[in-house]
Amino acid sequence: MFKNMTIGNFVSWYIELGKLMIFWAKRVKDIWLVDEIDGVFTIGVDWLIRRRIRKAVIAIAEEADKVEKALTIIHEYEDLTRILIIPEDYPLGLDTVDARGILYLWDVNSKILKPNIDVRIEILKSWNNRYIKVFEGIHRKSWGFFIPPRPDDHVVLLGYLNDEPVALAYLNVNNFNIDYGIHVVRQYWRKRIGTRLLSEALRIARGKGSKYLSVVRVFRSLKGTAGDRRAVGFYRANNPSVKMAVYRLE
Repeated sequence: MFKNMTIGNFVSWYIELGKLMIFWAKRVKDIWLVDEIDGVFTIGVDWLIRRRIRKAVIAIAEEADKVEKALTIIHEYEDLTRILIIPEDYPLGLDTVDARGILYLWDVNSKILKPNIDVRIEILKSWNNRYIKVFEGIHRKSWGFFIPPRPDDHVVLLGYLNDEPVALAYLNVNNFNIDYGIHVVRQYWRKRIGTRLLSEALRIARGKGSKYLSVVRVFRSLKGTAGDRRAVGFYRANNPSVKMAVYRLE
């Protein structure tokens, strides 16, 4: 499986990721390893969607030379929702794909870009309505809409520059994913503020005994919007250990 992630780690991580309700990870009723053949993992999953079961299959090939094998395997499951996870740089044509995203993983000891040391981080394990309004302001000035944190799952990292709240991240302490990504108010982009939050998330994950930190992003279009490209550029510049593309096949 991915570096520092066993199949058991992946299953636990993925079950928690399902709370995001994205195209390739929804609330899990059941999940199991179907097979592992020549470096390709095939995973079966029952999603629970509006009290109904929807069956899916996930094929994972971490190495580029295993992708064709993964495609051969997953095409056998025409009646299921088919999710393919392969190296990001593999030149997969998009004509048979109807949804796309990325998955990046960092080793918690990864070397990332030098963060902006002028950014002060407030770490919140609980918050009130005043904070919620601050979170909403940052989200809306970053990606245009707001998703609140989940009290049972998230530690909130709130970044300040000159005592002004300008950046936000929700670290899920159950699977060490940065849920919904790192957000910085637009006028403060390109100042290594997001890198400062990433650095703090890595520190917290390391302190809690995790071997990895992850982030996922669902693309708003198959070719990727300008916002998708900016997010990918930011994460890639910070040297993730694993860079994977995620596709849902038609």
